[in-house]
Amino acid sequence: MWTCKIFFPTFALRFQAKQPNLMLNRRFLRIKALQSIYAYRQTESSNLPQAERHLLEEVDGLYKLFVYLLSFWVEVKQFAERRIEENKLKHFPTEEDLNPNLKFVNNRILKALDDNQHLMKLEGQYKINWADSREDFIRNMFVKLMETPEYQEYMNNGKDSFNDDKRFLVTVIDTYMPENGLLYDYFSDRDLTYNSDYQMAVYLLWKFVSEMPANFNASSPLPPVYKNEVEDKEFVVKLFEKTILHADEYMELVKANISNWDYDRLALMDKILIFMALTEFTEFHSIPVKVTINEYIEISKFYSTPESRRFINGVLDKLASELKEEGKLVKTGLGLVGN
Repeated sequence: MWTCKIFFPTFALRFQAKQPNLMLNRRFLRIKALQSIYAYRQTESSNLPQAERHLLEEVDGLYKLFVYLLSFWVEVKQFAERRIEENKLKHFPTEEDLNPNLKFVNNRILKALDDNQHLMKLEGQYKINWADSREDFIRNMFVKLMETPEYQEYMNNGKDSFNDDKRFLVTVIDTYMPENGLLYDYFSDRDLTYNSDYQMAVYLLWKFVSEMPANFNASSPLPPVYKNEVEDKEFVVKLFEKTILHADEYMELVKANISNWDYDRLALMDKILIFMALTEFTEFHSIPVKVTINEYIEISKFYSTPESRRFINGVLDKLASELKEEGKLVKTGLGLVGN
């Protein structure tokens, strides 16, 4: 099999995003803020500006890993092409060596990525170089890919279309990449920050390929990191900063609303999720209360305990009602929707 089962903080590819052709929607930014707040609390750092800069670097790092995964597939395609040419030069080539099945190397999506100028520019910017990996890691990954039933079916189904090329890649990414220990270890060895981002980057890859139009070509731009760089950077930094600065205030507010729970025994992750939601309640007037609650319930499914979803939902409902009664929950514009 192409997979090597290991334990990740499971992110799941079904973590849907609604916006097409967009890399990091607000949920991803919330998650990056969550990870940074957790790290800040663990280290008990006091350098907030430095932590904010590091947060934005982490967001950029997630995009860099996405580019690396695109580059990985291009390199696998190029390796397959070199292998085909090498096999033709054997002293005693077989019929298959002389007349190989070219469907994989002619995959329209992989060919478009191989020629894409923006991807090439980003590979240079991030100094992506597979030269030291072609004869071991890339070869190993290609051989394992060839052994999968999805590859065998794709190569022999007699179809020749963009949709079939896409279906194959989407299926392989979805089925084998989230828990691929070889890939995970490869990137972890190069940058420890990839440990927390690998599955998110795989999801971004899956989403990008799933939504790639048939006219994507050499001059097509890759999607940007942010939908609106100024607004989204402001959102994630403010969410991070205000959650940390108001932590003591939020702590007292939560303590007063969990009479049946011991605050000190609450999981740190649950506390942070609730604090972040409180920041959105009070600082982000255009975000509806229901949107905020739903977002942190969804995130809790992947980053906290099985019981957290119900607990967080109950606490946030109660806190939202209390803040509204006290006039501290002010929503405007879209923020009024569903409140």
